[in-house]
Amino acid sequence: MKISYIKIFIVILPLTLIAQNKKYELKGIQFLGNNAISSSSLSSVLLSKESPGWFSQFINKFTNLGGKANYFDSLLIPNDIAAIKSLYQSKGFFKASVKAKYIIDASANEAMLFYNINESQPAYFNSFVASGLDNIDPEFQQQLGEYAKVDSITVYEDALVVEKGNYILNFLRDHGFMLAKTEAPTVIVDTIKNKVDVKSKFDTGKRYKINNIYTTKTGRGIDFVGDNLLKEIVGIKTDQWYSNYDIQRGQVRLYRTDLFTSAVINSVISDTVGNLVPLNISADVGMMHELSPELIMNNEDNTFNLGLALNFVKKNFLGDARKFTLGTSFAAQNASEFIKRPSFSSSDFFGYADARAGIEQPFLFGKPITTKIETYLTVQKIKDDYNSSLLGAKLSFDFELPQFTYFTSLSGYFNIERSEYSYQRKYLEKLASIFFQQTEGVSKPIADSLAVIKVETELKGKLNLQSANGVLGINLGANKTNSAFFPSEGYTFSFLFEDGNSIPFLFNKIFRQEFTRPLFFKAVATTTFYPKVYSQQSDATAFKFKIGQIFTYKNDKADIPLNQRLYAGGSNSVRGWATRQLVPQNPAFSLLNPTQEDLEAVLTKRAATGGFFLIEGSIETRNRFLGALGAALFIDYGNTWNGYKEFRFDEVAVAAGFGFRYYSEYIPFRIDFGLKAYDPKDRRSIFKKSFWKETLQFHIGIGEAF
Repeated sequence: MKISYIKIFIVILPLTLIAQNKKYELKGIQFLGNNAISSSSLSSVLLSKESPGWFSQFINKFTNLGGKANYFDSLLIPNDIAAIKSLYQSKGFFKASVKAKYIIDASANEAMLFYNINESQPAYFNSFVASGLDNIDPEFQQQLGEYAKVDSITVYEDALVVEKGNYILNFLRDHGFMLAKTEAPTVIVDTIKNKVDVKSKFDTGKRYKINNIYTTKTGRGIDFVGDNLLKEIVGIKTDQWYSNYDIQRGQVRLYRTDLFTSAVINSVISDTVGNLVPLNISADVGMMHELSPELIMNNEDNTFNLGLALNFVKKNFLGDARKFTLGTSFAAQNASEFIKRPSFSSSDFFGYADARAGIEQPFLFGKPITTKIETYLTVQKIKDDYNSSLLGAKLSFDFELPQFTYFTSLSGYFNIERSEYSYQRKYLEKLASIFFQQTEGVSKPIADSLAVIKVETELKGKLNLQSANGVLGINLGANKTNSAFFPSEGYTFSFLFEDGNSIPFLFNKIFRQEFTRPLFFKAVATTTFYPKVYSQQSDATAFKFKIGQIFTYKNDKADIPLNQRLYAGGSNSVRGWATRQLVPQNPAFSLLNPTQEDLEAVLTKRAATGGFFLIEGSIETRNRFLGALGAALFIDYGNTWNGYKEFRFDEVAVAAGFGFRYYSEYIPFRIDFGLKAYDPKDRRSIFKKSFWKETLQFHIGIGEAF
């Protein structure tokens, strides 16, 4: 029998070697019977790799993008089978079996590889036992015991075991057990009952308190930052229990001051005495003055801003890590429009110029509340509609939330602002023409002529609107995603609440002065959701929904300033429309039965665009290819109205489109092409519209759309 095996081996070995000497491009890898795990997840663990497409190979000949051809190697199949079975076992499928076969097309020098999988039934958790915790406080034992419990209908996964182990270990290290450690968990599988018992052993060690805090300073600004300031910023006190979380939070506080080029907090284990351990704060102090030019690239106001800025910073201003900043900036807000219509004139340009001064400090009343007060002047040109100038002051607070709270961010602010809007002649003539058509019932040519005369004679070709407002606001958010820059799992919530003019109204009441500005309340809620559709974190599916309402409970809502209103359309909004293009179809007041108001008052109200109720959402899939390059497909929807009672489904604008991404080391750059799939203001078929002028809108952006 042994001699027969040797003969067969002698015959097969040369044939295998001959086959391996001739290269066959691996055109495809297919999986059969894989219901529980996606093909992309299985492909990611294989040594055998499917050859990239011809375009990717062609690009790779000239650049670092794309990829080279991959070839079939039968010697990799045993390792591939082992990797597939290992992946299935990590998901609880301990009885899974895998068989492989391949087909070679010698004439085309190509090969196809197939893996046939019999998944069988998964195993379920029976128990999760965390041992070695007998010497910790009963309160901690109960808390960790509750967390360690598993449901008997939960399918076993290695990832869940690791998650529970890491949570317990981090909990111990955050509550004094500095040297806590754990061993690899013991997993016992009952293949008959399809049940899994997990035993995870922990060694808590001693529970340590902080007895001393030392400092080590280096750097050019060493003489300007005292030791006590370092300790105050970190916020850790002696005689409190050691906490790894507090140490990490202290390092973040150090970096937020901008005083240090590097900062590290270490426990000095070699100097432990009993259950006492000292900490050492090591910081490299940078320069106290900075004058820095900047390139502005952001997506504020749902549009791509491109410009320059110059900032002067005085660090440790008046001590206590305060930061004094003087800055000026200017930016164009229509880069994508400029590309779309290269024949722009100066009247087509819109953008802003800004100057501001501010003081920021990391503490308020001895608490770690980042406090900032600033004053600013912003001048803005919005296409050929109007120019605006905003002069204001803002006091803001950024609160540091406790470790185990659901919400991850909380900030508040009070903003006093004087705004002035100067409407352009063409814009006023357009509004006056609409007014005459609706009130006088005249044709558009006649209305246009009347508008030109009225605007020139009664308004002298211009119209200004001024107002002063005080806004008190709160931002509350929770980020439960797996990445700040490219989330592929999890969700976020954010809530914005603003009260407009209540505080100025109270002051006017106290001094018995008339108050004519509107009192309003704004509420905006935004949520994003990233279901785990793809196995790789480089791909993601994303959903967004946003809803907002402005409630006016005293005086005329038409007097609410434009920058406080709700808008849709833009690079982070409904991408088939330009920035702030989606505004209510109906005016905020009736023009059918006009009063005796003069033309100026009518146009002032009519010119104030923007909505008071907003609904907006997106569905998007993001996929990477060719290394740092990626693509996205999306559907956006939304619009604004004068109130929730005016909402109609047939007035919800819908955009569909695609985009390309370049993922740099820090942040993605993108360009999106949005098509007006459904335009509530122009319900003609898209085939009857000019594709370039009426249907297509594209946006340049920094970071993902949401």
